[in-house]
Amino acid sequence: MGFILRLLHQRHQYYRTLLAAEVVCHDSPLLPQNRLQIGESSSVPGLLQHRIQLALRRRRVMVIGWLLCLAMEVVWQCALQLNPALAVQLSAPHLVVWLALILQMLWGLVNALADEPLFTGPVLMGAAAGYLLVGFAGGIALNSLLVLEPAAFNLPASPNGLPPGIAHAPTVLGAAFGCLTTLGSPVLKLDHLSVQIAATAITVTGQLYIAIMIAGVLGKRRPQASAQRARSRRGATDQNATLVRHRRR
Repeated sequence: MGFILRLLHQRHQYYRTLLAAEVVCHDSPLLPQNRLQIGESSSVPGLLQHRIQLALRRRRVMVIGWLLCLAMEVVWQCALQLNPALAVQLSAPHLVVWLALILQMLWGLVNALADEPLFTGPVLMGAAAGYLLVGFAGGIALNSLLVLEPAAFNLPASPNGLPPGIAHAPTVLGAAFGCLTTLGSPVLKLDHLSVQIAATAITVTGQLYIAIMIAGVLGKRRPQASAQRARSRRGATDQNATLVRHRRR
């Protein structure tokens, strides 16, 4: 059983790595060729132009949020090594800033997927990215909880002398994805109330996300089926037109 769990963990890690590599190397909006310029929306009708302006405004807010999170992460990581007491005080703001950004990204992603008319490969990748966002949010929450309450985790002392929030961050992230996929993790001591609440919240959120995606995304029409329906409608229209012409003759 442990061997199968390790295989599943490696497969999930492959999914995350592949998705991150595709986004960073090909489809990232940070790349110059993928950036949307404000002047490009001048030729769009007024009804859509308003939505484009809102989307561009949300992008600017997202960039500000990322910069704030990165600055908070640098300060928190430095405090973990130089002033652990300050790091404990910064753990709650660190968690709030990151969760606010990820929840905003997740909400925007769910709304964008709901607006998609067809079920395609990119839509499926977007749904997978949202599922991974839930796991990363859980990892950040558990990592902050590790700094606040280290006794709630079954983790050995760091061999290289690094703080637990740095040395065990990958392990805690894996534990979050274990909770997300309902496999659980031996790293967590579920007899501690805080860890139990966090693990339950990650699991419930992940299952709700899957249910919403199955109902919303997977229920969309496929492009091939839509094309077949369009061809059937055109064929029926042509047949009716032919019958009308024959009757007139």
